[in-house]
Amino acid sequence: MKTLLIVALLLLGKTTFAQTTFLTSKESKIYKPFRYETPCHLESKGQIFEDTCVVIETRETGGGLRTRNIFSNLFKLIIKGRFDKTAGYMTWDNYNQYEYKWDYVASRDGWTYVMPGVTLKDVSWD
Repeated sequence: MKTLLIVALLLLGKTTFAQTTFLTSKESKIYKPFRYETPCHLESKGQIFEDTCVVIETRETGGGLRTRNIFSNLFKLIIKGRFDKTAGYMTWDNYNQYEYKWDYVASRDGWTYVMPGVTLKDVSWD
């Protein structure tokens, strides 16, 4: 009985070891998403409309922003941002339907322009 238990432990130990040994460098980088909700405003024709947006972002292992997706059900808005090493931070939204370069503009009161006409509260640029 003891030998059967030892053999089973050795086989399970080797299987686990083999699975972790043959991971490629791409597979070993796992980016777990971070989700939070924050107030957001949409400016349209001189009026400001309020909603609560859902923000899902992934970060590099060093903490730098990799991707950020922003969703608003009230505005029917989807904003997808990603960091490109050559072009910088690129933004795509379902209103414009194309990807463009957009640098976040932060104000002193904690609101940040994440695309033309859309601001989010307490979202970081980095």
